[in-house]
Amino acid sequence: MYEPVKNLGQNFLTDYTFVNKMVEALDLKGGDAVVEIGPGLGVLTERISRKLIGSGSVIYAIELDERFVSKLESMFIHDLDLHVVHADILKWLPDFEFNNNYKIIGSLPYYITSPILHATIKLTKRPDIAVYLIQKEVAQKVCSHVPDACYLSTFVQTFFDVEYLGMVPRLKFTPEPKVDGGIIKLVKKDVEFSLSQIEKYEGFLHKAFKNPRKMLNKAFDKNVLTSVEINPSARPQEVSISKWLNLFRVETGYEI
Repeated sequence: MYEPVKNLGQNFLTDYTFVNKMVEALDLKGGDAVVEIGPGLGVLTERISRKLIGSGSVIYAIELDERFVSKLESMFIHDLDLHVVHADILKWLPDFEFNNNYKIIGSLPYYITSPILHATIKLTKRPDIAVYLIQKEVAQKVCSHVPDACYLSTFVQTFFDVEYLGMVPRLKFTPEPKVDGGIIKLVKKDVEFSLSQIEKYEGFLHKAFKNPRKMLNKAFDKNVLTSVEINPSARPQEVSISKWLNLFRVETGYEI
């Protein structure tokens, strides 16, 4: 057994009940392209490969830890449609060009959850479906809705329909992390934003949620808020995504 590297946030999911749940949530079909983030010991990889073998699909398993690369290559040496890539997912993903639709799956190191969620949104071609195992509290936060919305839920749900698929107890990992995990499923929305618009929207939402206990008229002009039917006395967690988008259009002049 390989010794986990602490600074890479390595906690390996070992329970096939949750492995199968994640793979089923991808709604895999013949011909699908799949990106797996951090395959590690290859538990998820094996299930995905078994589902798609001989279907004309292609799998990219992106692994940062060089120790696992040769192990994965030997495990899947006969699977010509599975490519093990030694790379940092945050550098590899934005540069990779997907000609066809694709899906993403991964049990993510908790410390890079937010960067990966943001990177997923900022891709030129976003995945049809993404299934991520992340820290439970963050998973629940991503899936929160008005009147308990937050910056992260609003940002993610602008671009994806989200679903919380349930908790994964910490004892289902090796080594056992300090907190439980949670599985989320993201399904792409038909939203047209350029990268510059996304980055502008990101800053706009940061401004809106900077002081979540304060009324919105402390951050935005009262008359502008009223013009898009937002109560100036409302808190940011009480505002729907459609109203945020209307305010964003007025504030920036973007047609989205």
